Amino acid sequence: MFKDSLSLGARFCPVEKADGDDRARYELAPGTVVAVAGARSSSPQRAYAVGEDSTVEEISAAAAEDRIDPAGAARRAWRRRCARVGLTETLYRFPVPAGHGYEAESVNDWAGEEYVAACVRATARCVWLRAVTYEEAVALGLA
Repeated sequence: MFKDSLSLGARFCPVEKADGDDRARYELAPGTVVAVAGARSSSPQRAYAVGEDSTVEEISAAAAEDRIDPAGAARRAWRRRCARVGLTETLYRFPVPAGHGYEAESVNDWAGEEYVAACVRATARCVWLRAVTYEEAVALGLA
């Protein structure tokens, strides 16, 4: 974790308030990551990083998470990969055409992503799929 990163939920105060301007000025150390949530939200919608030259750039929420907690970056990347194709760790039944080729206890491609779907059960017309967990992906060498 960056030494100067703000912890989640930390509050900081402005160093000055501009005259005739509703904006506040903050003094932040280089490398600081700031996540901003709307007035009625607890989830950040925007994130910013302070560069070495004190410039501020907007970064994605995923990049902010990775800067604040680099150890969890691979797990979050895997979760995003599975979420892109609409799979969670909850088992769902999907109708499939006859001759589909899915087999129980196998890992398959799904919706354009390789090796994200764990097939738990397969019949002639249905398959039961869930997302491959991060632990399973690591064990299989996928993540």
